[in-house]
Amino acid sequence: MRRIIILGLLVMPLLFGCGKSAQEQVRYTQFDEIIDHSKPLAIGDDRDVHVFCDPANWKALEPFIRSGIEREVPITYPERYFNLVLADVKQAKTYNKYKNILYIGDLESNAPVSQYMRGVLAEDFKKRVEGSGGDLFITKNHNSRDQIMLFLLGKDALSLSKIGALQADNIFALLLKRFAERQGYYAYQLKVIPAKFFEPYPFSLQLPENYTLYSNDVKGRFLSFLYRAKMQNREIPDKYVSVYHEPMNENKVDLAWLVAKRKELGQKYFEGDEFDETLIRKEAVGFKQYNAFRLLGAWKNMKHMIGGGFQSYAFWDEKTKTAYLIDNIVYFPAGDKLPILVELYVLSNSLQIK
Repeated sequence: MRRIIILGLLVMPLLFGCGKSAQEQVRYTQFDEIIDHSKPLAIGDDRDVHVFCDPANWKALEPFIRSGIEREVPITYPERYFNLVLADVKQAKTYNKYKNILYIGDLESNAPVSQYMRGVLAEDFKKRVEGSGGDLFITKNHNSRDQIMLFLLGKDALSLSKIGALQADNIFALLLKRFAERQGYYAYQLKVIPAKFFEPYPFSLQLPENYTLYSNDVKGRFLSFLYRAKMQNREIPDKYVSVYHEPMNENKVDLAWLVAKRKELGQKYFEGDEFDETLIRKEAVGFKQYNAFRLLGAWKNMKHMIGGGFQSYAFWDEKTKTAYLIDNIVYFPAGDKLPILVELYVLSNSLQIK
């Protein structure tokens, strides 16, 4: 296994527990407020969304809701961001302890879910729906900590079908944001690598201290960190966070630049990693305040006959006239890569350019 045997000689622990650096270590607290510790812990899988919807409304809305929320992505195999789980409103009290809850109903229907929603939602929200035709209401940590509940309510069945089609993308974004916040909360329970380490660089990152230095090529303007843990009878993913930067007087960053540069970095720093650009997702996205580009898919290494998932973000910083490529890699044959890539995105999003 190439990143276990070979990199064992290359990866040197960041000795942050010694001397002055230890005093500079702090926790990154940005995600501390997402959890209400006065509530019992929410249960269930992070990616299961428990949906309450009456059969007639579900028949009209299912195509929009399912395609909008589940969103399959091909990595080493197709993975979904979320899995919809239809639930019985008679068991609402039990399901209200779960992490992700979605109620769908309307003001006119006498079916059980719509009746339940009219009974629990505030009068001002129902009046707003009567005036607008439909709306989406969100509450967090309502019954349990680390929870998000969404209520999609229409004035009538027709209005609900219209608002459902319009709100599907927004529901996905809210669920993904909550998922990412959870990942950030748990990742940052440890202290982070001291800010002093990043003083020689034109950027800084908030990385947990259990990440070690994988590559530090000052001349090549490439810095990479690796998380690796060993547990008996359990496979733990290898996780990489890397930053490449280069001077660029004018913005030449586009998908073609990102594809070419990522291939170059894979060959140079990851022992010949490659990817098939016809099989990966290539798209324009936002990254922090930047208009960026993203690659998402599978990498492979024919030398070691292994593979995994990766995502790369590229953007140009006008102030410093510098192009950046932020790269995340997962090696985890035992399980899904997409949740780990979400976690690595959260860590990478801590990037600050000086």
